[in-house]
Amino acid sequence: MRVTRRVSAAELRRLYEREQLVPAEIGERVGVSGRTVRAWLQQLGIPLRPRAERRRRHRPPTPAQLRRRYLTDGLSIGQLAARHGVSASTVRRWLKDAGIPRRLPGGQSRAPSRQELCRLYQAEGLSTTQIGERYGVSQATAHHWLRAAGVALRPQGRPTRADTGRPPKR
Repeated sequence: MRVTRRVSAAELRRLYEREQLVPAEIGERVGVSGRTVRAWLQQLGIPLRPRAERRRRHRPPTPAQLRRRYLTDGLSIGQLAARHGVSASTVRRWLKDAGIPRRLPGGQSRAPSRQELCRLYQAEGLSTTQIGERYGVSQATAHHWLRAAGVALRPQGRPTRADTGRPPKR
């Protein structure tokens, strides 16, 4: 379960510049996507490293590790990509090279109970994006779960009560 937390500009700078983490790794630590981290870095005026200087942080998992994480643990391609600091297409190539059949889109995701969805969406005020991140599915899948469970949806664009995890303004 990913928990989104606030990250200060100083901590973001330390993780990216001193520890040389890639945005996906920082995102995994603080509970947001790598894309969100890149946007934060740009907002703070922290220049992104040139592609040539981006280094792979992790070796590819062994076929056995990949099989366990993808098939047994049920991690999504996106979750594996974030965990290893690579793109989803790289993970798809790893699966193909390891002879691991891909799941159909949405095939493995199991919707939480109606009670849990109500708690997350109504009581905690999480967005469909945040619920999707928590369960490793897309925002659209989380939205579908809520509609299928008959949970009353908020009007689009209405702010949630949940912490967005955005860094403080400079």
